[in-house]
Amino acid sequence: MAKQNGIIPLQGTIGNITFYKSKAGYLAREKGGVSANRIATDPAFARTRENTAEFGRAGKACKMLLTAFRTLVMNIKDSYTSSRLCREMVKVIKADAVNVRGQRNVIDGEAELLKGFEFNSNSRLEATLFAPYTAAIDRVTGTLQVDYLYSGRLT
Repeated sequence: MAKQNGIIPLQGTIGNITFYKSKAGYLAREKGGVSANRIATDPAFARTRENTAEFGRAGKACKMLLTAFRTLVMNIKDSYTSSRLCREMVKVIKADAVNVRGQRNVIDGEAELLKGFEFNSNSRLEATLFAPYTAAIDRVTGTLQVDYLYSGRLT
């Protein structure tokens, strides 16, 4: 990946070079790749389609989990929380021994792998969320239950 060191920071595409800004600064890369139609139809890309389907399911599960905890973690999460959670969710999906590759999912995977996930990589959840909590995963019903102590009683 090329870095821009010039005076004028560019964004956009010029010819086959795409310029963009990221947290690492202004970067440049060459345009290219395989067409979407070829990936969708060519038998040589069957494994790619399987991986894409599973990653899509992991992304949806990440969004659902982050949405469920939004009010609790919106002020404590870091800028890489989503990507770190998706990485862990992919591990959960890969642990699914019930379904075939490309159709594995979170429900049949090992959701226990998410235990201990930190919403902020620089600080433990106990140091930023000042409420005692317990978490339990019931594989039979497919539910995750998080209980926290509030005003002296468990809710």
